[in-house]
Amino acid sequence: MTQIEINKQIAITAYQRIFGDLDITGVDELMSKEFIQHNPTLPDGPEGVKAVVRMLAAQGVPKQKVVFKHVVAEDDLVILHSRTEMGAKEWRFIDIYRIEDGKLAEHWDAMMQMPDSRANNNPMF
Repeated sequence: MTQIEINKQIAITAYQRIFGDLDITGVDELMSKEFIQHNPTLPDGPEGVKAVVRMLAAQGVPKQKVVFKHVVAEDDLVILHSRTEMGAKEWRFIDIYRIEDGKLAEHWDAMMQMPDSRANNNPMF
């Protein structure tokens, strides 16, 4: 496996385990203690991600298999385009992770809830 393929697998595994399986232990195992967060609603470090996982579980979001439409990697960056369900709604996510020493080290994201009505028939996924 090339380093790019390894980085893709690290990002996919971490995302599924943390956000699909809602497994907080995955945060400690797969995320750097110096995790840099670019989502302005969350603090740096693993604790902010743990809080999100706890909130999702408390809101009744089920454990689920995350569907990845695109996984693109270059150097130490991996881009995940995924689909999940939260609050009985479909969501689309684009997450960018920087991988360092085999762990998620930095994160950027964009997310969109599937609208009730659409202006076109083009798939979002």
